[in-house]
Amino acid sequence: MHYAQNASFLEGSATLLYTARAASMKAAGADVISLTAGQPDFRTPKAAVDAAIKAMAEGKTLYTPSMGIVELRQAVADRWSEVHHQNYKVENAMVSCGAKHSIANMLEAAVNPGDRVLLPRPYWVSYPQMVRRLGGISVYPESDGMLITGDDVRKAAAEGATGMIFNSPCNPSGLVNTMEMVRDIAAAVRETGIWVISDDIYEDLYYGSGQVPHILTADPGLKEQVALITGVSKTYAMTGWRIGFAIANPDWIRIAGRIQAHTTSNPCSISQYAALAVVERQAEDERVQMYNAFKRRRDLICDLLDEVPGLAFEKPEGAFYVYPRIVTDKPISSEAFCVSLLEEGGLGTIPGSAFGSEGYIRLSFAASDDDIAEAVKRLNSFLERGDFK
Repeated sequence: MHYAQNASFLEGSATLLYTARAASMKAAGADVISLTAGQPDFRTPKAAVDAAIKAMAEGKTLYTPSMGIVELRQAVADRWSEVHHQNYKVENAMVSCGAKHSIANMLEAAVNPGDRVLLPRPYWVSYPQMVRRLGGISVYPESDGMLITGDDVRKAAAEGATGMIFNSPCNPSGLVNTMEMVRDIAAAVRETGIWVISDDIYEDLYYGSGQVPHILTADPGLKEQVALITGVSKTYAMTGWRIGFAIANPDWIRIAGRIQAHTTSNPCSISQYAALAVVERQAEDERVQMYNAFKRRRDLICDLLDEVPGLAFEKPEGAFYVYPRIVTDKPISSEAFCVSLLEEGGLGTIPGSAFGSEGYIRLSFAASDDDIAEAVKRLNSFLERGDFK
């Protein structure tokens, strides 16, 4: 049998692979600490759970409109209108099975075979695979920094790129574009006319002052060519509920909605009502508590890593990751390093090669203080051995 080439060439998700591998070893009795997870380690807020129970009790367990219940779409439009000082309507918003699904839908609605799409590097592992699946071509910044710049956008557009994915706070680095950088990116987007998918899933986990710098803050007039992707998973510890949102111009949403209608159809009805509760700000106390815990853990892990020889990193300003580079005078495979670190050092991490930047590892600080401290201790001991490859 012959299989579809675009699908056959896809690579697996390294984040899921290493997370599952660490969990399997731990379940088998191995002494393993895992800093692989890209999800909060807190319970879903009570308001969301109560809303789900109420929805089930009221029989709201059947199909919903494929683009999501109107109440949730309206709440999303209202909330992100407030965030970005826009005037989004129901027709601007769509609910999908997680932010990953939202990105996939919006890409499929925008990318033709052969289209060039600018991605950040380091990138979230699924970006290039999503573009490849559609027959598109991923292109990357040529600048040395870890964040996209306006000049990167201009160069990519000059070489034929039709769109880009913007991600700040960034997974895997936790780094955030400054407002000055974002203004230049917005100017480049306006100059070139490319479309933008802004992956904002970590927007509420920004440890700077005020709101995280955003393209629509820099230039509100870009509303028609910028799609916002967000959701409830990271902000409200609702990863397993699988609810994400896309907010964009009505035509883009309409086409993405047709794609969803012929693939997954509606997201889980019960999850939508749970998400509605938190989008309507019924869980703000828990949200703030989780935010404060992550900010404190960020400081803890960075203070501990500062004492570890052989690492170089920038303190993250968002998300719940830190992305150190292994400082060595010999070539290093981050994949081999992470496998050895897990099997011999009892610490699960994600290799930088999965994110397009060799020589780095991603550590998640969505873990307890004790696990963070022990994890850094194990990393230090492993590095002291110096026999890694």
